[in-house]
Amino acid sequence: MGIREKMRYAVTCRQGIVALCVLLAICSSVQVSAETGYVTDMLLLTMRSGPGDGDPVLKTLPSNTAVEILEKGETYYKVRTGDGGEGWVKGRYITYEPPPNLVIKGLEQKIEALEAAGERSSQDADTGGEKLAALESSLDEVVKEKSRIATDLENLTKTHEQFLERSKDCVSLIEENKSLKVQNQMLSSELATIKTAGTDVWKTAMVRWFLAGAGVLIVGWIIGRITGSSRKSSRY
Repeated sequence: MGIREKMRYAVTCRQGIVALCVLLAICSSVQVSAETGYVTDMLLLTMRSGPGDGDPVLKTLPSNTAVEILEKGETYYKVRTGDGGEGWVKGRYITYEPPPNLVIKGLEQKIEALEAAGERSSQDADTGGEKLAALESSLDEVVKEKSRIATDLENLTKTHEQFLERSKDCVSLIEENKSLKVQNQMLSSELATIKTAGTDVWKTAMVRWFLAGAGVLIVGWIIGRITGSSRKSSRY
């Protein structure tokens, strides 16, 4: 049995249970209590304050009036009417069989209740059909969503694989960058050494030039002295 058939079966069972509960509630609501009596077919029944013909009359009850029997005596029954009033009436005028008009009225009420229950069941069936259609639509949406998610997952898997391939290239570039940094550091160190050596050479050359210049000056001074002495000697 598929999902949709199970849904239809569940809706049908629920409707049957609802209809049965409504019918039982209606039947229980119209049941007559075992201690309920009815005034027989006479014009009026006198209800007195006590169980005697000489007790004051409280009121009169018309035929087919339902009363609750509270106490039974030899002649009089103590009863309670629908409005809550209590008194005593002669028991021979009380019957436990519902009057025909009440039976007919009860049957009419049952028919009306059954018709109302039938209408509610029909409405529930329509509502159940709408809910079933909504569930079927939701199921279709779920299937579509599942397909979309599967497609997205496949695309994400491909993207992940491409990312892994690119990551390998990135690792190679990182290693190459590290190697270039090491070479750069080595070249920088060699350049610093060359600069230091160049500075030392320049300083040495400057000293040599200074010494050479000083030597030239000294030689010139000596030659000048010698030349000057020779000139003085020739005058004398």
